[in-house]
Amino acid sequence: MADRFLYKTKSVCPVCLKEVYADIVSRDGGIYMDKSCAEHGSFSTLIWAASAENYLRWLEYGGMDVNGLPQDEEEADKATGGKSFACEACQLPASSALMTTNRCNMNCPVCFTRDKNEPLHEPSLEECDALMRRYKELAGDDALIEFCGGEPTVRKDICDLTNAARTIGFDYIQLNTNGIELAKNKDLARALRFCGLTTVYLGFDGMSDKPYYAKYGKPMLDIKKKAVESCAKAGLAVVLVCCVIPGENDGELGQIIEYAKQNMPTVRGVYLQPISYFGIYPHDKVRRITIPDVIRRLDEQCIDISAQDFGPGAYDHAQCSFNAGYMLGKDGRLKALTRFSKREREENAVHRLRKNMRATWMPSQNKMLTVGGMAFQDNSNIDLMRVQRCSIQIIQRDGRLIPLCSKYLSSCDGHKIFDGIG
Repeated sequence: MADRFLYKTKSVCPVCLKEVYADIVSRDGGIYMDKSCAEHGSFSTLIWAASAENYLRWLEYGGMDVNGLPQDEEEADKATGGKSFACEACQLPASSALMTTNRCNMNCPVCFTRDKNEPLHEPSLEECDALMRRYKELAGDDALIEFCGGEPTVRKDICDLTNAARTIGFDYIQLNTNGIELAKNKDLARALRFCGLTTVYLGFDGMSDKPYYAKYGKPMLDIKKKAVESCAKAGLAVVLVCCVIPGENDGELGQIIEYAKQNMPTVRGVYLQPISYFGIYPHDKVRRITIPDVIRRLDEQCIDISAQDFGPGAYDHAQCSFNAGYMLGKDGRLKALTRFSKREREENAVHRLRKNMRATWMPSQNKMLTVGGMAFQDNSNIDLMRVQRCSIQIIQRDGRLIPLCSKYLSSCDGHKIFDGIG
């Protein structure tokens, strides 16, 4: 069957990061991004493992006009408004992450954020305070904040940093962590909760040690469970964050959901992130998994979950995220709260999204569970139309807000558009 051209957009050459035009085409039952660089040749990457009809319907559900998608380079330029991948954010973030340090207590073979060649950078408490105050002015009174790294808990003043965020006026404060310190130090979770922390965004990649060996190079499941226990005792909410790697843990998604059910209401969400490739990596090791693949595995592995429960986010680009909401019934079964249909994009959707995050991911005794995820972009599949709709942004050293996927975008040899921790 011949390729079906769907639309044109802008991407980058994965080798040199030069901006190039890209075609989004339907081929062999999937959706691909095709692009070429005058110096480094042609590239094709699977971005959606489903039919053109499924893909276009999903875009419609996300509030996109599929009849108005760019059909040539001129229209692609117009759709991206002359922006580049190195531009600041085009919209307010639902949440922003403060890079608290590039130190870490792990040395993982694969790392989303860490550049082992960059010098140590750890902003002082005073610098962090100033950045958080500027961010709140930019993002609004209902802004949410996340601490990330490296590993934020290696900072000895992490509790002081949390208290500073609360003093500024943040009522939703999230910690992105591997959980090691929370598991090891029984008092840390309680201290963080006392200082204003609400939510722990915990790396949690499976219910066996196999995926932890693949990601961390060592067993970690017991540590992850102890971290959840510490959070439960402290009254912190937990979101289990799984990097989905084909052949490693994509068969354990149902088990993660069951573990989440057993640990409600401490566990408020399960967030699944199809693996993306940043930094230096061998091309023969790339294994793609897309949002439809993840949804199908949830449908197959979970008796309470149906593919029909899921839809795209209301604020970010439809290709970037998926989500569903559930309530735990007295019979121990999850009851779907969501069914999706075509909708219009809302102008004030960011405030509704922030409100929903507070309602679902902050500590509560209600038995609600969100199941969803975010598909991050790398040099093979990054799309400027998606970047412009980024809902999670990184706070730079100078106070600017940078879309997450642009911040970490790197060539195959590890070169970044934004060098350093920023």
